[in-house]
Amino acid sequence: MSTLVAAFNALVTFLFGLVYAPLKWIGPLGSIVVISCLCGLLLIWIFGKVSNQPAIEFTRNRLSSELIGLRLFKDDLRVFFGIQFQILVWTLKYLRHSLFPMAILLIPTVILLIQFNLHYGARPLRPKEQTLVKVTLRHGVTAQSAAQITLQSPPNLTIETPAVHIEDPAEVCWRVRATTPGEFDLTIHDGNAALSKHCVVSERWNRVAPVRDGGPWYRSLLYPGEAPIPSQSPIEAIEIRYPELDLRVIGRHVHWLVLFLVVSLAFGYACKGLLGVKI
Repeated sequence: MSTLVAAFNALVTFLFGLVYAPLKWIGPLGSIVVISCLCGLLLIWIFGKVSNQPAIEFTRNRLSSELIGLRLFKDDLRVFFGIQFQILVWTLKYLRHSLFPMAILLIPTVILLIQFNLHYGARPLRPKEQTLVKVTLRHGVTAQSAAQITLQSPPNLTIETPAVHIEDPAEVCWRVRATTPGEFDLTIHDGNAALSKHCVVSERWNRVAPVRDGGPWYRSLLYPGEAPIPSQSPIEAIEIRYPELDLRVIGRHVHWLVLFLVVSLAFGYACKGLLGVKI
């Protein structure tokens, strides 16, 4: 299963990169806005394909007519409350027609959110910045095995402290400092085999993968930046604590998730007429 997950992650990351790579020159804020607009169009188009558009249009028109009736018969309480009941009925029918396509949309939306987190959740280390490298061990790994975990790094990264062992949860941590720019691999030995973890030190914005995971297959889907750790390894995850990417709108910090939701929903809704989609 891990092989299929790795192949799926590689495919989705490649496809996302086809859009992401040409937009890097406009910076993280500009690129996330453009990609969010494209995602909004994609999601609206999918909604139109998987939903019952005639039923949604009929239900919306019926709701509009019932709302007009509320104004016309506001002085006749018997008719007024009857119309309110009809509004409730048609609202439930509208939700029935909308919930299924919304549930379908969750699948591509989650896939897109995972890719956005990979590309915009963090930034590379800058020279002279400190951070932590953390190795999480699988349940049941003995203290003797944990003591054999070692970290090796090229000159781009200086390991400043010896390994710090934490018992619960079982973790091994090092404090490191970036020295010179570059992309390279850290090497973690578990006493029997070696694992690599890609690291990026750069003054420029670039995609980074904070975690290489080796947990259950469904958890590995959340970390598409690198291949999953083999299940036979005593190491469950390797993490580099990259700084959060600082996105600013009008001088204020904005999380990438907020930008994605606002821009994609607003642009998709604005373009629904062009695509002939009823919501």
